[in-house]
Amino acid sequence: MQTILVPIDFSAAAEGALLYANKLAVRLPAEIVLVHAGTGSALLPDERAQLLRRLEALAERLRYQQLTRQDARRIRYYYHVAAEALPDGLQVLVAGYCASLVVTGLTLDNCAAAMAAGTIPKSLPERVSCPVLLVPGGRHELPAQVVLAGDFDRVTASQVAAVAALARTPTAHFDLVQFYQKSRLYSADSKLLIQQKKALQATQQLLPNATAHLLPEEDELEGLSEFCAQQAAQLLVLATTDGCLVRRFFHPHYLQTNAYHLRIPALLLPTSTLPSAACCATCELRRVAARQLALGQRQEEVSLLT
Repeated sequence: MQTILVPIDFSAAAEGALLYANKLAVRLPAEIVLVHAGTGSALLPDERAQLLRRLEALAERLRYQQLTRQDARRIRYYYHVAAEALPDGLQVLVAGYCASLVVTGLTLDNCAAAMAAGTIPKSLPERVSCPVLLVPGGRHELPAQVVLAGDFDRVTASQVAAVAALARTPTAHFDLVQFYQKSRLYSADSKLLIQQKKALQATQQLLPNATAHLLPEEDELEGLSEFCAQQAAQLLVLATTDGCLVRRFFHPHYLQTNAYHLRIPALLLPTSTLPSAACCATCELRRVAARQLALGQRQEEVSLLT
C-alpha cells in the first residue's frame, strides 16, 4: 500500500488536488494523508481538534465525487496538522509518512515572489525526495496519454515504473521527448547528443507503449508546451535537475496565452537533491537588487561611524 500526501489549505485548488488524489488512491492503490501546515506553535488543543475535524469533513465530502461508492469506500484517510510552514516541513512529512507521492494544487507566482514567500515551487524539485504532482483547476481524468521530458540519463527504472502506474490503463501511451539546441551542435555537443539518444532509447525499453522523440528546439519551454498540445497529453512528467527551469515553466505569464501545459497535471520527478545552479533573469535581478541594498546599508553605516 502506497501513501499519497496532500497539502490542504481549504482552497478550491486543494480540493481539486484531493479529487485527483482520490482517483490515484484507487488506481495504485494507496492511502491518503491530508496535511494542514503553517499553524504555528501556539495552536491550542481545541483549535487543533477543530482543524482535524475540518480535514475529515473535507475528505468525506469529496470521497464520493467522481468515484463510485464501492471505490470511494476503499480509500483510507489520515489527518495531520503541522506547525511548520509547508516548504520547511514538507520533506520531514514525506519521510515520516514514507510518502511515495505529493499531490498539490497548482498555484502560480512569479519566480522572485515564490522564492521570497517560500511557496511550493521554491522547494521543487531540489528539496523533496518523492515525486510531486501539480494539479491545475478543473476536472481531470487519469491519463491515457503521457509526455515524459527531461534528463533521461538520470531517470531510473523505478521512477519509470512509478510513472507508468499513474496511467489510466496498462495500455496508456507515453511520448518521451528530449530537446537539443541545433545552433549549439558542435563536435563536443555531438557526443552529448549521442549520449542523450542512448538514454532516451533505454528509457523507451522500460515502457510497453512508448515513442521516443529527439527534437531540435531553441526554446525548450515553448517547445515542450507545444509538443504536449500536439500529442493531446493528459499528464506531463518533468525529470530535470534544473529547478529554475521548472519555476519558469510555471510562471503566471503563461496564463495570458492559456498555455497548454498549465491545463494538465504535471508530475515533477526528483532527479537531484541539490539546488540547481541555473537561474532565470528574474531571480538574478532580485539578487542584484538585494546586493545593492545591502551595499547601500553598509555604506550608510560607515558614513555614520565616520
